[in-house]
Amino acid sequence: MTTAPTAPNAEERVDEEPVYEEGFTPVSHITVIKKNNRYIGVATKNLKMNELVEKGGYAPIPYKTNEPDRRVKSLAGFLPVIPCACDQCKIMGPTIAIPTGNVIFIQFSRQPNVDIKFNQEQGTFEIRALSPMKKGDEIYVDYSPLYTQDTLEGEALYENPNSLFSENMQGR
Repeated sequence: MTTAPTAPNAEERVDEEPVYEEGFTPVSHITVIKKNNRYIGVATKNLKMNELVEKGGYAPIPYKTNEPDRRVKSLAGFLPVIPCACDQCKIMGPTIAIPTGNVIFIQFSRQPNVDIKFNQEQGTFEIRALSPMKKGDEIYVDYSPLYTQDTLEGEALYENPNSLFSENMQGR
């Protein structure tokens, strides 16, 4: 009969030194309020044009518009989709960005007062004011540039994984 291994006690355990890497400090000049039975983001202070409104991180989730799993498609209905042309995205499809912070409470508008930029390498986003705003002004963003206008057009951006495999095998 064997006995299960026991965890080392505090004196025997050796913790590795943490590794510190250069990062960023999240910034938010957005507060969330309830208006007309929905939550919205508003400016917490007066903001100048091009001023940083919010900076945070996001978790990427691969997304294909023809996936049978409708949960991802429903997420893509209200979360930003980041177009990408890297080899991984050619196989997996575009990426849904699940952001941290208050960005999910910013309402969509074709006449936005902020712009959102994603840094895929660092996994961060920045929201900057497109015009001056007063404290309490509702914040609007236009997510439409992040989406293809046609489902078939979006699918055409991504190659069949089998064709990529075939091309790699032929080059050997």
